[in-house]
Amino acid sequence: MAEFIARYWVELLFSGSVSILMACIKCLHLQYKSLKLGVQAILRDRIITSYYHYKERNSITLHGLENINRMYEQYKNLGGNGTVTILVDFLRTLEVVDD
Repeated sequence: MAEFIARYWVELLFSGSVSILMACIKCLHLQYKSLKLGVQAILRDRIITSYYHYKERNSITLHGLENINRMYEQYKNLGGNGTVTILVDFLRTLEVVDD
């Protein structure tokens, strides 16, 4: 057995290293996916909250519109769906009124 290990130690070391590396990559991928979905959910929530706020006012501030456009852009980059698009399109039609 010792002769086998001595003879093939590089292959064994490489195989072990690759196994550990793959486990780390899988863990990091899961964390990345969770962070991506979490940020997407937060952006969705903020856009929906803004929608109800500005819809009630029947107007929007320039700063509010800029924030919504930036949030929506990143929301779409993260794979957001079209449900929020309808809300953002409505917000873009509101009169811009700065207080």
